[in-house]
Amino acid sequence: MSEQRSIGPVTGATASAAAVTTILFWVLSTLGIEAPNEVQGAVTVLIVVIAGWLVPAKKEPGQHVAE
Repeated sequence: MSEQRSIGPVTGATASAAAVTTILFWVLSTLGIEAPNEVQGAVTVLIVVIAGWLVPAKKEPGQHVAE
């Protein structure tokens, strides 16, 4: 039972996209540009969806991947 686990490419891309939006809005706030929390959340969701759509899923034996 020494199964190696890894993060798939879609998961990595979407998590990275969420982190990037957090850093982006932090940088904007240091420049005096403020955005409501709702806008920050919406931008994060949009970027995460785009990142998840652009990155192809990793095909593994026994795993179902939508094509």
